[in-house]
Amino acid sequence: MLKKTTKQDQTLNKLIADFEVLGNISPQLRTEKSYVKLIQYYEKHRVFEKAIEVSEIAIHNYPYRVDLYLLKAKSLLSLGKPNEVLDVLFTAHQIAPYETEIQLIKAKAFCLIGRSLEALQIIDEVKYFSHKTERLEILLVEAFIQGSMKDYDKMFFILQEALRINPNNLEALEQIWVSVEISKRFEESIKLHKELIDQNPYSSLAWYNLGHAYSCIGEYKEAVDALEYSYLINPKFEQGYLDAGELFMQMHDYNKALQCFLDVNEIFGIDPDVTVQIAECFIKLDRHQEAKYHLLRAIDIEPYNEELYFYLGECYAREENWDKALRYYLESLELDDYREEFHFGIAIAYEKLGQLKKSETHYRKAASCGCELSYYWAKYITFLLQQRNLEKAEKVIQRAEKKSFGADILFTKSAYKFILNEEDEAMDILREALEEDPKQINFLKDILPNILLDKNINAMVKYYKN
Repeated sequence: MLKKTTKQDQTLNKLIADFEVLGNISPQLRTEKSYVKLIQYYEKHRVFEKAIEVSEIAIHNYPYRVDLYLLKAKSLLSLGKPNEVLDVLFTAHQIAPYETEIQLIKAKAFCLIGRSLEALQIIDEVKYFSHKTERLEILLVEAFIQGSMKDYDKMFFILQEALRINPNNLEALEQIWVSVEISKRFEESIKLHKELIDQNPYSSLAWYNLGHAYSCIGEYKEAVDALEYSYLINPKFEQGYLDAGELFMQMHDYNKALQCFLDVNEIFGIDPDVTVQIAECFIKLDRHQEAKYHLLRAIDIEPYNEELYFYLGECYAREENWDKALRYYLESLELDDYREEFHFGIAIAYEKLGQLKKSETHYRKAASCGCELSYYWAKYITFLLQQRNLEKAEKVIQRAEKKSFGADILFTKSAYKFILNEEDEAMDILREALEEDPKQINFLKDILPNILLDKNINAMVKYYKN
């Protein structure tokens, strides 16, 4: 068996070499089967232009073999050229007028040029005349059409039927999650995928889809268990590792998240974007040296990834090495100057280094870039009030309230009113802030460290916290 496989590989290598150098296959290998093998190789590797070139040569030599026309049509479809597909299918139909696959590809092409109702009509006709063994392929095309028409409920039920015909069909397993996510049929998806897993416990994609459905209804323990099965069954399933890692991060289980991301870089090669997630986990675990090691390795691969520099800045900030933190924050900003978190990191670094004018500039820019996020406005107001720059703080509070809303802004506004000795209004705003989110009381304490020595305020805070 090994010798046969090796011989097949050698033949394919010879076909590829011939075509790459000569633009055709050697005369001794020039058979329909050889052309098909070469076309399928290029399709598999998504080199559709070359697949079409080979198809055209093959059709010239074998003008009455409908399979060659279908292969060419599929490659054209993959390149998003539906009108050319229809031209090829016209000839194919003359050769084999009752070939179901011609009609299915035609339906897809119609769908891509906005003739979806005609595409569905073709599907209805094909269903009437086709053999039951063709049912699965018909359903997959029908699901594609319903998806393009944004009828995700119908798409879900069609794919569900397809998977009950063949629980292991990869196309249906890959496509059904799109319909589930948009139609929000999470409970039905859980039920379906449990059925599929009962039939085949080693279906990596079924476990993956099950994990996502659990995640969407807030069942995170079940979700990560299912996602872990997806990549334990198929250790080359990269998306399973990544999604499990992100879910572990949401659950604040940074050790498990870290292991997922480290596995991805070890198995699939260093990916700078994954390295950012690795660094974030290491930082959360206070393992800054390891974070820096991975970030610097990734910078060697992708020196223009702004997030790598930002997280290096975060490492040094956690170590209170503000000069180095500032250096890397500024490098991240050079690559993208409209990121609120970059400006915010720079603002803190400048503040720690005593350069308050520059610090204020970047607090302002952070609030401007992230204008819908109350946190950056609250931090900017806090900075101004700590400097007792009341006039500017008032203007920023007014601007913040137009752009965003949050307990953090309310706490800073309350502090501003306390500083002005407008105690009744300050207490009313404080009460509103505490009703909104008492955990953000630190914004008030950062501005007025002794505020809780006031018995009335302390009693109010305790009441809302409890």
